Amino acid sequence: MYSATTDEVESFVQDSRQTSTAQASTVTSQVAQIPNHSTPEVNMNNTAWLDATIYFLQTQSKPVFLSTIRSHLISHGSLPSAVTPETLAALFVQETKRQGSALKVHPGLFFSVTPSHAQTHEDKQERYRHRYHKLRQSVRHMVFENAAMCDETVRVEEKIQKAREERSFLLKKLLQYQTVNELASLVSQAQAELTCPSQPGDSASRTSKQKPRKRPSAEESAKAKAGKKVKKELVKKHFVQQIPLDDLGRPIFPIVLGSLTVHSLGEIVHERQVFHTEQYIFPVGFCSSRMFADLDDLSKTCLYTCKIVDGGISPRFEIVPETHPDKVIVGTNADDCRNQLLAAINNTRASDTADMTKHGANFFGFGNPTIKHLIQSSPGARKCSNYKWQKFEV
Repeated sequence: MYSATTDEVESFVQDSRQTSTAQASTVTSQVAQIPNHSTPEVNMNNTAWLDATIYFLQTQSKPVFLSTIRSHLISHGSLPSAVTPETLAALFVQETKRQGSALKVHPGLFFSVTPSHAQTHEDKQERYRHRYHKLRQSVRHMVFENAAMCDETVRVEEKIQKAREERSFLLKKLLQYQTVNELASLVSQAQAELTCPSQPGDSASRTSKQKPRKRPSAEESAKAKAGKKVKKELVKKHFVQQIPLDDLGRPIFPIVLGSLTVHSLGEIVHERQVFHTEQYIFPVGFCSSRMFADLDDLSKTCLYTCKIVDGGISPRFEIVPETHPDKVIVGTNADDCRNQLLAAINNTRASDTADMTKHGANFFGFGNPTIKHLIQSSPGARKCSNYKWQKFEV
């Protein structure tokens, strides 16, 4: 295949420019010699023919020959028929030399528009239409997906609500029947220990080797009575009251039990043995309140707030009267605090009429069977080594 050199191309372009310039001047002189009555006036400053040419070239997918462009412009009235192809070619060449021109000349007098102006209005509309359809499909898909997610959310919420109701019902039933079987087994075990049935082989040995019985001493009889009391205490039933629970089965505070109001159960400290005994657990942060006789005026009552705080080595029990918040009664145990309060009341009365027995646990509230059951059901109660698990019945 033949390929032209650079010198040949430059000489061809220079010859083309000289030829087109000469032709344009010749055609201009020829047009000027034609009579005015047969040749219409051609205003070269009017760019209507140029706009029509650019629009026509934009509709074409490849470069167009000069004669085709001239025929199209004359048929649409954008160019007078008196303008010859040489004149039109010279005008096109001059337009291509102008900076920012949309025309582009090709070898053989073929013309086209630059790539920046080649995109037609129809192509833009088609591209925008395609984007619009894609966006519309995406929006429709998102609407359907959103509706499906909303329906699924409603179904899941209904399942969750149903599960919460079932769980609350089961927790209430469990609270009612939790200790029934355990208490029944404890009663049967205690009865079995009390009856102590004898084996058949023991009767012969007992009859063969009978020894005279000795009267039990006073200490032995006291121990036997104490053992019977302990067995009776094991069989003794502890009844708890029903309290309102939330959806998770946790008690709703404050818990009102008569004159006692419990505001918080606190947290069990199972690592230190001084924070629990065989009968009670002393959770740190336990808080309750109750009405009791006023320290100043015995005819009135006062609200006392009872707290269990962490004293470091051992728990610290506090009773704070509402009328005298600065007079905090502090003790190493609940009985000590209650006795100090009763001693202050006796001083006001000038007599020792107040009961000084050990009821500090009930005064604070953690000795109440309902609160005691809630405390031993709290996390960490199983890890209290000295505490003896107790049975409760609703």
